[in-house]
Order: sequence, then structure tokens, then C-alpha cells
Amino acid sequence: MPYRKTPWILFVGALAFAAYYVSHTTPNLPPLVASHFDAGGTANAFMARDTYEHFMLAMCVGFPLVLVAFLTLVFSYARRMKVPNGDYWLAPERIAQTRAFLIARCAWFGAMLSLMMCFVHRLELHANALMPPHLAGRQATAAVLGFFLITVGWVFGLMVAFRRP
Repeated sequence: MPYRKTPWILFVGALAFAAYYVSHTTPNLPPLVASHFDAGGTANAFMARDTYEHFMLAMCVGFPLVLVAFLTLVFSYARRMKVPNGDYWLAPERIAQTRAFLIARCAWFGAMLSLMMCFVHRLELHANALMPPHLAGRQATAAVLGFFLITVGWVFGLMVAFRRP
């Protein structure tokens, strides 16, 4: 069952990396951090550096952790789930394997989400290094689009996995 360990190793690794990355790069930011930008990349909201650090730790570590914990709890105990070919995949002899698969996929998604939020933090670091602070619009758009496409692929992978063999 090593395929069940790999997502969890990556998830914990992503959370550890995120905690390290945010906590070790935030001190390089100015005392007042540009934290929100308009469509043109101009800063339009600011927060104190330590508030920003706590916020980013919550987004990079806390949010993925809570999401994965919640979904793990739901999938561990749910008796009825909406999955393609549910009569096959939720049969008593396969439901444990189906649950384990869904929980492992949640760990993969949590790792992706954590790393995506680290990239958002990286964009913030670069934006705040400029005077005046300015967000690189192309990189931000590429990040959002990339994460969207990865998420679509992740969902497609779930759909393919739940085909009837």
C-alpha cells in the first residue's frame, strides 16, 4: 500500500515547506505590506507585516490542513457518497478501498493547494520589493490559470478512476 503513503508524505512535506518558507521570507517585507492589488497590479490594501505573516501561514498551512482533515473525516465515515458507478465502488467489499483512494486524493489536493498559496506569497514578496508595490499581473494570472487547469485534471483523474472496470 505505498501509494497511500506517498500523498501523505507530500502533503506533510508541502505544509512543512510552506511554514518554513513563509516564516523565513516574511521578515524581508516592509513593516506595512501591500496585501491586495487591483486588476492593474496597483496595491489597494495593506496590513502589518506580522498580521500578513499570520494570514499567510493560515492560508498556506492552516487552510489546506483543515480542508484535508475535514474531507478525511467525511470520507472515513460516509456511508453514501455520490461517485460515478457508486453501486460498484461503494459495494461493501470495495468501500474501504474507495474511501482510502478518496482520502489519498484529498492529501494530493491539499499539497497542491499549499504550494499554490506559497506561490501567491512569492508574488507578494516580489510585489513588495518594488516601489511602489506592484503585482506582476501575468504571473498572477498564470498561477490562477495553472491551478485551475491542475484542479480540472485532478477532477478528471477522479472521474477516470471511478469508471467501472
